[in-house]
Amino acid sequence: MMNTLFQRRTLLLAVLAPLLAACASTHGQPPQSYLNGSAFYQEKIAFPRDKTLLRVRLLDVSDSNAAPAILAEQSLEKVATPTDYSLCYDAQTAQPGHRYAVDARLFVNGELRMQGQASVGQLNGKDAGPQVRMQSATE
Repeated sequence: MMNTLFQRRTLLLAVLAPLLAACASTHGQPPQSYLNGSAFYQEKIAFPRDKTLLRVRLLDVSDSNAAPAILAEQSLEKVATPTDYSLCYDAQTAQPGHRYAVDARLFVNGELRMQGQASVGQLNGKDAGPQVRMQSATE
């Protein structure tokens, strides 16, 4: 009888522990939203894929007199074009009336080669992110 009771408690604890841990880890955390889109360039240039890095950032560009605030950033290595991105941001940072943009920069061997920026309609966690067309950084 004692052995059966111990087994039941152990089983119950094994089932409930992950649930309790999940609740504890999300308590007090801000709600997260994702902005998913893609970045591409149309020039007929083949960069060595193993030496490329794409950095995509979600920016608050509301104040033209100040540097844009970075809300989210993702770096992807060894990419080709087009490349999908997924920017995770704090949903509470989205403010009505603010303007947002996605900035994409392609580096090859650490050197900026392509860049582009596209406006974001709204940050409501439901809309898809823009397709960012990058152009040569030397133009």
